[in-house]
Amino acid sequence: MLLFQYEDGGRRWWVTPGGALEGDETFEEAAIREAAEELAISSRSFLPLWRRTVEFSFRGTPFRQEEHYFLLRIAPGEVALGHEVREAHRHEGILAMRWWSLEDIDTTSEQVFPEDLAQRLRELRLEVTPTGRP
Repeated sequence: MLLFQYEDGGRRWWVTPGGALEGDETFEEAAIREAAEELAISSRSFLPLWRRTVEFSFRGTPFRQEEHYFLLRIAPGEVALGHEVREAHRHEGILAMRWWSLEDIDTTSEQVFPEDLAQRLRELRLEVTPTGRP
């Protein structure tokens, strides 16, 4: 599972890649666009997994958003971190990215969002292997 690390006021956490809707795009269209922007991956098929509504604060701004989660099968080597991608990460406040196994997610002392990520993956019978491929 690929996760991104963010920071706000000294607090750090890991989250799944994602982003906001632009214009009248669907959640799947946004996922495809975000994969191109954040991972330099295009023309992929996304499998819808789940959705939820969540409230949180980021950089002092409160948010209430509907989140849709998709599965995108890629190998760790498929993520291209060229200058444009690194610049997009910097602009969005992404400090780091890392491949996680299901065991890593279960045993970390760091915050991972969604908080129930490992449980949801188990319920979907999606095992995340150490190679980063579900």
